[in-house]
Amino acid sequence: MLKAAFKDLLEKRTVGKKRRVGLVHDCTIYGGLEISLELLARYLDSSRYDPIIIISGYTDPYKSSPARFIQEVESLGLPLLRPVDPGNSRIVSPIKEIINLASLLRKAQIELVHIHTVKPNGGRKATISARLAGVPVVLRTEHLPPAAVQPNLSRTLLKSFDLLTDQIITVSKANLDEQINQLHRNPKKLSFVHNGIELERFKSELNVFEAKRALGLDPQIPLVGAVGRLAEQKGFYYLIEAAARVIKEFGPVNFMLAGEGPEESKLKEQVSRLNLEEYFHFTGFASNIVPLVAAMDVTTMPSLYEGFGLSLVEFMAMAKPSVISDLACFRELLQDKVEGLVVEAGDRESLAQSILKLLRDQKLSERMGQAARLRAINSFSIQQSAETMMQLYDSFFQLG
Repeated sequence: MLKAAFKDLLEKRTVGKKRRVGLVHDCTIYGGLEISLELLARYLDSSRYDPIIIISGYTDPYKSSPARFIQEVESLGLPLLRPVDPGNSRIVSPIKEIINLASLLRKAQIELVHIHTVKPNGGRKATISARLAGVPVVLRTEHLPPAAVQPNLSRTLLKSFDLLTDQIITVSKANLDEQINQLHRNPKKLSFVHNGIELERFKSELNVFEAKRALGLDPQIPLVGAVGRLAEQKGFYYLIEAAARVIKEFGPVNFMLAGEGPEESKLKEQVSRLNLEEYFHFTGFASNIVPLVAAMDVTTMPSLYEGFGLSLVEFMAMAKPSVISDLACFRELLQDKVEGLVVEAGDRESLAQSILKLLRDQKLSERMGQAARLRAINSFSIQQSAETMMQLYDSFFQLG
């Protein structure tokens, strides 16, 4: 079966300037990184680049790609390769994993490896494999800032792997600055490329009242929503506490959390403890968030840290006024008091008051929502993001 997959991929190889890119996934959850990786694979210019998504991990649940990511890639019809199973030996398997991935890269004739990971010390095996396979260009996108993931790798060892990497890409200027200031990385080896979205999917003219009815919600009651993994990073505990204050001062307001994750049961317990069950709605994972966001009057991202903020850009594209945490990467996307409201991360009182401000002032909400949509259209399309990435790819092949 693996030989057949290689044969099929090699038959599709074109002659000339078209380059084969291996987009290596190095993460264990499904979220913004995975969505951005899928979008990049779909929007690379097929006349210039031939992308193949590669799953490097195999048997270890703490190192392998999540089943949902694999299912999404396959459902989109994107080329997908996995190395041969290295077995379960604690000593031998890690070595086999590197050798097997190197063999896969060599057979697939990959010319550029682009590793997507969250940590500065992520993608180490993939980096070694790429160099063993003789891949000419090795790039790595780190989707979270260093402070968020607290790498336990020494700077000396980190620099060693950086020497094996041609370029380190971040998804925000703030992340890039942190790489320099905290990890003392070489600025010449750093660049940033904002993620992008399919703007045509996120329409602003959808009727909020009809969207609420479709979800079984009272269209007369405001809906405040958030989208993201139910993890501590997202700051949803503060949103739930803020919700209690909002409902006390404003009256009935529905709140929605769209996503799944390790903190789900604790978040539901908090909702129950505050007697908010009537107003809180947990939707679970949604592959299509448009019907949910369309029903929201106010959107929120109370995150404690982020690398970019893909959901925020989607909210903006749908002309939704947002209340967000004061994170450096968010400030690259949205201007306070122009396209939304910014509050200190973890400040439940400010979060509540900002939500109340938007609920009470419809004209302000509409004005901010429209400004946010214009900003998203002008700056955060997947076409722009993919073209910037391809220009970076091109620069290395021109050097060669």
